[in-house]
Amino acid sequence: MIGQAADFTLLESLTSAPQTLQGRFTQVKLVKALDARFESSGRFDYQRDSSIRWHTLEPIDNLLNLTPQTISNQQGTTVLSKLDSQQNPVVTVFSDIFFGVMTAQWQTLAEYFEMNVEGSKQGWTVTLIPIDSSVEQVVAKVELRGDELLREVLLFEATGDQTQIKFLDLQP
Repeated sequence: MIGQAADFTLLESLTSAPQTLQGRFTQVKLVKALDARFESSGRFDYQRDSSIRWHTLEPIDNLLNLTPQTISNQQGTTVLSKLDSQQNPVVTVFSDIFFGVMTAQWQTLAEYFEMNVEGSKQGWTVTLIPIDSSVEQVVAKVELRGDELLREVLLFEATGDQTQIKFLDLQP
């Protein structure tokens, strides 16, 4: 199958999102305006539909906790920010997209993106093109790649910046 528009049955047959997953990540951000490259790495884990814990260990220790209703960011014991969907509707959009990407919630992602799928269970790519105007202001395109599990995210921002995230040592 080459370049087909998203078919949820097909996507679900190609991908798996276990109830829990943990592993390591490496992240490279290219900032166009600065002509700079920033690298970070750390650990993540999720409980499907409940929480995502994104712990950057290098170069700065930073912990991002997401639930469907809140996003909190802390360094050490200091909480830098805590946002709630009741006070800030952007939290809902960000949470929907982050949970959708991390846990293969294709129908949720379809609310914000047109999806095209290529490949097979051994290696697939899903390209997400924003259809939601608020998402379009930030995201130009997202490419998700994997086998049974998500292995890589390429985020192309509207500013021209790019972020590549690779997932390693995945353990359901």
